[in-house]
Amino acid sequence: MSGENNKKTAPVRDLTIKQGFQLSKFMVSWEMVLVYILILINIVLMTQKTNLYFSPGTIQAIIQSGMDVSPLVLGMIFILMLGDIDVSVAATMIFSSMVTGLLCESGIPVIIAVLAGVLAGALCGAFNGFCVAYMGMPAVIVTIATSMLFRGIVKIVLDVNVLKVFPGFYTTIAWVNIAGIPLALILFLLMGAVFIFILQKSKFGRKLYIIGNNTTCAQYSGIDVKKTKLIVFTLMGTMCGIASIFFVGRMGGSMSSTMGTGYEMTAIAICVLGGVSTNGGKGKVYGPVIATLIMAFLTYTLGLLDVDANTRKIVTGFILIIAVLIPNINRQLIANIKLKVLYKGNKNVEALNNKTSEEVKALKNNIRAIKNDTALNESDKAAKIKKYEDRITSQQKKCKEQCAVWLQEQKEDDKKAKERFAVK
Repeated sequence: MSGENNKKTAPVRDLTIKQGFQLSKFMVSWEMVLVYILILINIVLMTQKTNLYFSPGTIQAIIQSGMDVSPLVLGMIFILMLGDIDVSVAATMIFSSMVTGLLCESGIPVIIAVLAGVLAGALCGAFNGFCVAYMGMPAVIVTIATSMLFRGIVKIVLDVNVLKVFPGFYTTIAWVNIAGIPLALILFLLMGAVFIFILQKSKFGRKLYIIGNNTTCAQYSGIDVKKTKLIVFTLMGTMCGIASIFFVGRMGGSMSSTMGTGYEMTAIAICVLGGVSTNGGKGKVYGPVIATLIMAFLTYTLGLLDVDANTRKIVTGFILIIAVLIPNINRQLIANIKLKVLYKGNKNVEALNNKTSEEVKALKNNIRAIKNDTALNESDKAAKIKKYEDRITSQQKKCKEQCAVWLQEQKEDDKKAKERFAVK
C-alpha cells in the first residue's frame, strides 16, 4: 500500500451547538419578561378604564399610536449591534417626508415621489456611514451634526409652511385595520421577520455580532468592517424613508419642519428596553418588537390616567432605567445571596460546588444517553448507569467533605481574628 493510503484521516469534529429547548429558561428570558410587562400594562388599563378598554377600536388605536416609530426601531437595532448610535434618524425621516411631499406637490407620479423620499433617506444614511466608516469619525458626533444639518435644510426649505399633498395610501397604512388588526402592525411584523432572518440566520447578521463584540477581531477575521458599517447606516437611512410613510400617515397626511422631534430617543430607548446592548454585539429583534408595543401601551395608558405630558416622560424614563438595570441587578444580587447564604461567603466553597455541579450534570447527561441507547441490553445499561451513579455519589461526597473542612477553617480563622482584635 502507498504512503498516502497509510495515512489516517482525522475524524470530523461536530462543532454544531446542540442545545434543546428548555421551558424554564425560556419563561425567564428577557423577551418573556417584556411580555409580562405588556400583560401587566394591559391589566392596569383594563381595571382602570374598563369601558374604554373593551370598546371597539381602542386596542387598535393604541397599537397604531406606536407604529410610526417602528421602522426606526428596526434600523436602530443594527446600528446598536455595531456599537454605534444614530441620533439623526428623526431628522432624516422628516427630510425624506419633505422630499416626497415637494415632489407630490409638483405633480410627480406618486410611485416616483415615494421612491425618491426613501432614496433620500438612504443617501442621508450613506453619508453618515461614509463619515463613520471611512473617515473614522465617532458616530455620535457625526449623527448629531447631520441631525442639525438635515433638520436645518427642512426648516430653510419649508419655513413655517406645511406640506399636505401626500399619497393617499399613507393614511391607509396608518389608520386602516384588516380583520381587526392594524395594517401598520402587520407591515411592522413582516419587516420584523425580515430583520430577524438577516440578524439571526444570515452571514451578514453574524458579522454584526462579531463587529459589535470586537472590531479588531472582526478585521483580522476577514470581515470588511468599513463596508459593513456603510451598509448598516445606509439601511438605517432607508428605514427612515420607510418610517416617513408611517409618520406622515399618522399625522393625517401632512408634515412640517417642527414635527418628529424626539423620535430618535424613543427608537433608541425601545431598542435598549428590548435587550439590545448599546455597547454592541448583543441583542435580538424579538425584544425591540415587543418593546415597541410596550411603549405604545405605556404612553397611551398614562395619558388615559390623566398623567400630564412631562410626568409621562419622567415615568417612561424611570421605567426604562429600571428595565435596563434589572438583568444586571438580578445576576449580581442572586450571586451575592448564594455566596452569603449557601457558601457562608467562602468563594473556594462556591467554586468547588460550581465545579462539582457541572461534573454531575455531565454525568447525568451520560446516564440519559445510555438510557436512550437501543444498542445496549438492559443488563449493560444497568451496569453503566450504576457506575455513573457511583461516580456522582463519590464526587458529591468529596465536595461536601472538602467544603466542611474549608468552612471549619474559616470559622476558626474568624474566631482567632475576633480574639486578636478584641478590646481588652
